[in-house]
Amino acid sequence: MSTGRHRLPSQAVARTRSLAGSPLGISAVAVTLIVAAAVAVPVGMNALGCGETRYLRVSATQNLAPILREAATEFNGERPSYDGDCVYAQVDEIAPHRIMTAIAGGPGDSTIAPDVWVPESSAWVELARVSAGGTHSITTDPPSLASSPVVLAAPEGTEGMPDPGDTSWTLVLPGERDPDRPLVMVDPNRGADGMTVMHAVRRHLGSGDAADTAMTDFVRDVQTDSAFGEIDLRSFFPGADRQGRVDPVVVVPEQAVVSYNSTRPESAPELVAHYPSEGTVGLDYPYVTTTDTASLREAADDLYEVLKDDSYRDRLRELGFRDPDGSAPTALASRPGVIAEEPATHEDLTGDALLASVTDWNRLSMPSRTLVLADVSAAMAEDLSDEGGPTRMETAVDAAMLGLSLFPDETDMGLWLMSDSFGETGREESAEMHRLGAAEEGEESTRRQELVELAQGVDVEGGGSRLYDNILSAYDEVQDNYHEDKINSVILLTAGQDGGSSDLSHEDLVAALQDRFDPRRPVSMFIIAFGNQADRDELRAVAAATSGSLFVTDDPDEIGDIFLSSISRRLCVPDCDN
Repeated sequence: MSTGRHRLPSQAVARTRSLAGSPLGISAVAVTLIVAAAVAVPVGMNALGCGETRYLRVSATQNLAPILREAATEFNGERPSYDGDCVYAQVDEIAPHRIMTAIAGGPGDSTIAPDVWVPESSAWVELARVSAGGTHSITTDPPSLASSPVVLAAPEGTEGMPDPGDTSWTLVLPGERDPDRPLVMVDPNRGADGMTVMHAVRRHLGSGDAADTAMTDFVRDVQTDSAFGEIDLRSFFPGADRQGRVDPVVVVPEQAVVSYNSTRPESAPELVAHYPSEGTVGLDYPYVTTTDTASLREAADDLYEVLKDDSYRDRLRELGFRDPDGSAPTALASRPGVIAEEPATHEDLTGDALLASVTDWNRLSMPSRTLVLADVSAAMAEDLSDEGGPTRMETAVDAAMLGLSLFPDETDMGLWLMSDSFGETGREESAEMHRLGAAEEGEESTRRQELVELAQGVDVEGGGSRLYDNILSAYDEVQDNYHEDKINSVILLTAGQDGGSSDLSHEDLVAALQDRFDPRRPVSMFIIAFGNQADRDELRAVAAATSGSLFVTDDPDEIGDIFLSSISRRLCVPDCDN
């Protein structure tokens, strides 16, 4: 099992995220491109007999954009006109997820929707079609401009890496490589190569609770180092002093390896592409016409005819792309770090598998908003098992400390302690909900540090637990302050016995939770009960009422797996079996 330790993102990852996520940066790029295009339009086009000048807007991936621009220049040089209207092609680079959202009518800037779209994979086209808005105007069988298989890249001679032709997708899993060696991949929401990894991991793990727990461990391990935009390998393998540096394994298209090796500084390492033996996904760079305007559709067809010329095909090969059918041109065979023989590929990343790869990532990487409800009643002073050992309270404190290490800084977390020794409410609201990585105004310590100090000082207060009353109060607290962009839950650490200490009966509690649970705004109960004396059937009914889960343990070594299993339950909410 992974230790739960996360590396700090490298400066390269931080830069990638910053640039990809900055609205100001995106706007600046867009304005620059538009201004440049406008200047380049011949001033006297109307004098050429044009009734109107239209722009054929083309959006392409970063690695293909130079070729598209060359073809657009040639196309524009012919001064094409259609039904009296002149058409001028201009090419920009906008992330495919933004284009997909724009053409599918989703939230965002609809003005960026292009007339021709060249993403790295047809997976984006399918996602656009099956999106909530649906997109029916895009071409159903777009031609491919080139292809490139998704590979794992690492410097030649990297310790722990198998032969390039004898690599398995299991290499991306925690425990299958040096624990200090990060895996870098594109966030699956922003790149088909990231979707490929998620699909490969799911294919390997299968389905079921154990598989979901392993998937959770994988996402936790890799999300810190995931990139929010097309990966520039030069950022991860600079030509500076590399002494003591642990190089990452990076998931990229094969073409990126070829491009890097051909332009790297002499001091930077040469990269080797590793081809998973189980098969990988071949990116197909489709040429997709998205406009309904007849003149622009004709212009898009003519621009494609320009791109079919041998000179552009040769340029694509020089840049390290394979031919559309996946075969390697002669130029690729002579390039270092790659295997020219066509690798095993599959076309399984479609339909439900495509959506599942993105959905799994989003649910597991989505920040949490959770209230921890900790039992400090007299029952927590008892030994965890009949054989002695730590008390339930000691184990609960250790569990709390481990849990704090597993949740990222973006998590909102609060803490309530429960015992009828606290008076009328039967609880002490020790820490309000606050982001773990943030500090209160005027304070230096973060909420995580505050909770660590609180957990270390927690002790048995005695009395009854007021378990049922406090469960409902905690549930109402989270539901009343529900956040749409987070996973909302209550984590209960308890001896698992109410013993008649609550005003509320078990039956009334379950009925109240069933009435409150909203599948569209789910708040789930994750219950960890310490010791076999817990009222299992009653706790199981409480968890089931909220599509949550119950874990009963008398083994402290199980706590880490229990937390991972709890987190993995978000894959099935709101339809989990308990």
